[in-house]
Amino acid sequence: MILMGGMIMRLARTFWIAALLIFPIIAIAQQKPADERAKYINYKYKGVNPESILPNGVKHFGGSLIGDIDADPVYGISTVAKGKTNMLWLEVSTGRDSTSGVSGWRVLDVLAFPGMTKSDYLFFSNDPAVGCRRNGKDVPNLVGIGKIYRSRGIFRPTKLWIASLKTRKFEPTPLTGVKCEYSEP
Repeated sequence: MILMGGMIMRLARTFWIAALLIFPIIAIAQQKPADERAKYINYKYKGVNPESILPNGVKHFGGSLIGDIDADPVYGISTVAKGKTNMLWLEVSTGRDSTSGVSGWRVLDVLAFPGMTKSDYLFFSNDPAVGCRRNGKDVPNLVGIGKIYRSRGIFRPTKLWIASLKTRKFEPTPLTGVKCEYSEP
């Protein structure tokens, strides 16, 4: 009987040790995507030229202004990457100067695309290579990911979002009725 009690105690101790080791790992794994996205929200940086590396190590590839470009503040979408994760940032201007225009940006929302393949393409509103219309009408502030079919001159989106200036977030939108053209810039 004493042997059985000792064995149960050892099993209980082993269970608790395993639980203490495994549960934090599960919790961290569940939080990782949100944490990755959250670490860029409210990030501020000075205006940069395309192909620049920001102070936080993110490579900035350029972007486009959206909404009323004469408003203050002005909004934009930037294409950026850190390691193997490509991202689209919805941003708001934090300052202007008379010589260079927008002097700083603050990130409002982030779409992250880890592990994109070479055939995946991110597009954003006013992208010179991709133009999309829903039921024949332009879709303001549309962004997405998909594949380019150069020989047919089309871009086939797999996911789409609208950069909402009202909510200051990327909001998912259906693919229904969307047709996109591709033209090499």
